[in-house]
Amino acid sequence: MYKDHQAPEQPICSVIIPAYNEEAVIVETLTALTKDMRAGEFDIIVVCNGCQDTTAAKAAATCPQATVIIQTEASKTKALNTGLENAAVAPYVFLDADIITTAQAVRALVHRLEWSEALMAVGHAKFITDQSNFLVRAFYKAWLQNPYFDRHKMGGFFAVNAAGIKALGTFPETINDDEYVRRSLYHSCTFAGAALYEIKAPRTLSSLIKVRARVYRGNRLLDQAGSAVKDDSKPVDIAFDKSVKKKNALTFLHRLIRQPVLWFGAGIFAFTAVMAHMRNFLNGQPAWEKDMTNRAGSVSITSTEGNGS
Repeated sequence: MYKDHQAPEQPICSVIIPAYNEEAVIVETLTALTKDMRAGEFDIIVVCNGCQDTTAAKAAATCPQATVIIQTEASKTKALNTGLENAAVAPYVFLDADIITTAQAVRALVHRLEWSEALMAVGHAKFITDQSNFLVRAFYKAWLQNPYFDRHKMGGFFAVNAAGIKALGTFPETINDDEYVRRSLYHSCTFAGAALYEIKAPRTLSSLIKVRARVYRGNRLLDQAGSAVKDDSKPVDIAFDKSVKKKNALTFLHRLIRQPVLWFGAGIFAFTAVMAHMRNFLNGQPAWEKDMTNRAGSVSITSTEGNGS
């Protein structure tokens, strides 16, 4: 973490923000990110892909120092590849356009990555459910018992060094880019507890079902593509391994059974999973779906110190 107030000689990292019709949130995201950023500290690249709104204009007005790239094709993975092609310096911090974090969190993430031998660093996610209905809040209370979170959520905000990008290669066309990265690099991942970031939960159960349907569909497509890294030298403790999936499911069930206060949420979780899988079965391969109910209201990081635990 920098302790002086002078601008760095060069950016400490590149921050790549893919954005598709994010005019409702891009100002909030960039304002939070740059509020305590020193001049030239981050190389910020906003890749507007297939936008039919004012995302690009708002990004440029909010963050004049950012490079704003406009692509006609709506493809998040192609936007990520374009961001990497135009990035000035490693490591590369990937930030979804609807996630709120701070300059201090980016510094913590980069610092942790550079002082470790890992290829990737993840931060501490906080799910914001205060504007969600009681069904969604119950879902999250139960879902957070999933062993998936024991090693901290990977997605939406993470850093990868140059070696990690070399191992990762070009992002393939997928609707679950976070999972692709996780499956490829999570064997070499470090956790930065001070790198806090906030994710707004869907406000309604119907929107949550859409989001979960996309996650399940993306995971299935990655399974079919055989994207899971096959390397016996890497520890088999990541959630896409079948044996680990079974073990995690049993652990998840055991945790829920032991806490009666979560039983209602467990029922909502089960209902959401069934409806999401049914939606995929009935709709085939629908277009990219994202939660639009969380695009209103404001969220601010409540703390910038500690490990967030």
